[in-house]
Amino acid sequence: MHLVFVGAHPDDETYASGTIAKYVANGHKATIVHATRGGKGHWDVPTQELEEIRTKEMQEAAFVLGADVRFLGYEDASVPDGDELRETLVDVYRELKPDIVLTFHPLVWRDDHRRVGQAASDASLKASLPLHETDLPAHRPEPEIFFFGAPMTKQEPDVYIDVSDYMEQKLESFKKHQSQWQDWGKPKEEQGDYLERVVEWYTHRFREYGRQCGVLYAEAFISKSGHRFAHELLPVRR
Repeated sequence: MHLVFVGAHPDDETYASGTIAKYVANGHKATIVHATRGGKGHWDVPTQELEEIRTKEMQEAAFVLGADVRFLGYEDASVPDGDELRETLVDVYRELKPDIVLTFHPLVWRDDHRRVGQAASDASLKASLPLHETDLPAHRPEPEIFFFGAPMTKQEPDVYIDVSDYMEQKLESFKKHQSQWQDWGKPKEEQGDYLERVVEWYTHRFREYGRQCGVLYAEAFISKSGHRFAHELLPVRR
């Protein structure tokens, strides 16, 4: 089995990092694909420097999870809408041959996230069409897609994955994104316990998902197909 995560920026995978770690621990392959290197998301660090920082952070986070990582080379805050990104992802799917895809729900509020989620969803069918010719052969069957995005959408999850045994990895990976978890606009000496507060907020989210499905910690998804399918190694809790 090959699980492919499609996000917009380094750190987006933290929504599903427990599931990624769980797949890898069960002998499967995982690849994290990000459209950008996150070069615009800071008040004062220049883009090139920030991209270098966040590329390194992402590589370290992926190592903790046991996943591969690749970047598509788009500019942060300028991810293209429509055909261009979809066609890029068609070839990503044909190359990687995913069995399961995790990506943003197309109704999330931020444009980079929304465009990635829509293109990742649309590309899954197109990648499977032999008559849609690219340099790579068609990939069948169509991957199963799960959307994340709560609390950024009002859509209710219908799939929960128990990640109780993987919270330590999840948190370790989360903390690798040091440039993300700071109170922007404040110097280091005034940050205080901001990181600790972010970690507690982050932990609470997945503890609450766990409460909703009867485990300690869980990650929540919306199945594109409505079949509520997950691999047998990852029993779905509804």
